Amino acid sequence: MAQMGWIFKHNWDVLKKSKVRIFMIIGLPILSILIYFFSYGAGMNDSSALKLGVVNEDSGTYTNQLVTFLKEDNASVKEISYKKGKAELTGGQLDALIRMEKGANDSLANQTAAHFKIESIQGENTINTVKMLLSNDINKLLKLEKLGGVDKLNQTVNTYESSKLQVENTDLKDHSNIEQMMSAQILGFLCMMLLYAAGSLGELILKEKEEGTFYRLMSTPLSSKKYLLGNALFAYVVVLVEVLICLFAMRFAFHINPGVAYFDLFIILAIFSLMAVVLSLAFGFMASSRKSISALQTTIFTISTLLSGALIPTTIMPALMQKIAAFMPQYWVMDAVSKLQQNGSIESLGLNIAILLGYTLLFASIASYKFARNDELRSFV
Repeated sequence: MAQMGWIFKHNWDVLKKSKVRIFMIIGLPILSILIYFFSYGAGMNDSSALKLGVVNEDSGTYTNQLVTFLKEDNASVKEISYKKGKAELTGGQLDALIRMEKGANDSLANQTAAHFKIESIQGENTINTVKMLLSNDINKLLKLEKLGGVDKLNQTVNTYESSKLQVENTDLKDHSNIEQMMSAQILGFLCMMLLYAAGSLGELILKEKEEGTFYRLMSTPLSSKKYLLGNALFAYVVVLVEVLICLFAMRFAFHINPGVAYFDLFIILAIFSLMAVVLSLAFGFMASSRKSISALQTTIFTISTLLSGALIPTTIMPALMQKIAAFMPQYWVMDAVSKLQQNGSIESLGLNIAILLGYTLLFASIASYKFARNDELRSFV
């Protein structure tokens, strides 16, 4: 036990000297949450909270009335020139810009909707929200035009406005689906980070070999098996800390409801973390240098994460890619999260857990085989 404690202390001293690794353990889980939190933030906001600019380059009866409708639906809508609108869009004062180009008024007069453009730098969620808001007001305008005709449009609009019921707006929108999708992608990104964090174990062993520290340790009463077990346990503790940082930040800092019990998420990620550590051991015995193991791990971890659906949902992948995804360990983590979000229980994840443990056993067997055939190690056993 004293030897294991020494290994933990030794690895902790090494870890403290590497600011990059400390940032990966603490900073990257938080960074991944921030990326997805702000990416999905626009979709979680009501359209009335958006700051919109309207550029009316074809002023006329219909476009002017459309601007009025937009202002009634959203208090943050303002008319603006295109040049100033682009500047405020870039500076963050506006979330989106609606541009009514020449020909827009005539198109509305002909019961069509053309020459409208929406610009935003906040992504598809914001553009789709503004598109839906604009479409609703255009449809309302066209229906009122049909009722009263061109000559009586203003009269029809006034009649419509005076007959509207006074209602109190209450937000009943359910954001749970957005939060669940966001949570799944955060956890998918975390899976990749766990692989990289665990991968440092193999690099550490090779680093100590190259510097001669490993061989000096093997000349002491410390056995090679205890050395490897101690390093593996330390790496496992590190990746579990990374998991806890991410889950605690999601729960208490960002108040994200993943639709899953956080304890169940921890169980799944703890099993995946064990597999990641054993995989790193296997890589450590197969590689001959730190450069080779770094390149090998970067390639395999990145490609497997992309193919598994951890970063890109498998539902938008071609059928062949969906079949390939099922061969990746990360896929079964994401599948487990999906099942739990659909009111599943940890007991219903028997297949997912069995497959993850199967991968762990496979990589443990490879690591044991390479360990047993390693002449450099056997000379010290």
